[in-house]
Amino acid sequence: MRPGKTVSRFLLGMLVASAALVAAPPAPLLAHGDASAAARPSGRPEPWRPSIQEDWTGPAGRYCSFPLQVRVVSQDVRVRVLARYATGAVRREEYAGPLTVDFVDADTGRAVRRDAGGSGLLEYRPDGGWLRYTIVGPAGFGFRPGDHYRRGYYILDGLHVISVDPDGTRALTLGIGRQDDICVALGDRAA
Repeated sequence: MRPGKTVSRFLLGMLVASAALVAAPPAPLLAHGDASAAARPSGRPEPWRPSIQEDWTGPAGRYCSFPLQVRVVSQDVRVRVLARYATGAVRREEYAGPLTVDFVDADTGRAVRRDAGGSGLLEYRPDGGWLRYTIVGPAGFGFRPGDHYRRGYYILDGLHVISVDPDGTRALTLGIGRQDDICVALGDRAA
């Protein structure tokens, strides 16, 4: 493992632990035999489970001027729920694990392979929409026309925070490290 990756994973661990401590409500006092006890949050992360990354294609203009294909080469990504709202909806999830991806210009067949196996903390609004995504990379993330960052699909390496408005508009609110635009790496001159 690269030295920077060790520091990055440590920073994500500290961020996740801090967020869990700050946001976790105190455990309610329950009367013996309280039937609603099982529905209340425990404050502990749920068990890890596999998170299968699927191949996908973004149409021309969404991230790159050409259709961008994403092909998973190898993966062992895991996800676990860190907190839930009182309704049971997921509030925060943590992602971690190796992921190697080929990014392909569907028009020319030109491809680049990248490590996208970083870690992430995904925070949701009560309605299920994304609120914020904190990445300790490398990890992939795309910005579209209308977002508050230059259009492209990026491998973000280091510590990055993406905020998402209720209308779905994305903004890079913290970027410490590299932002490598895959569209440019594939020869996109319009990026």
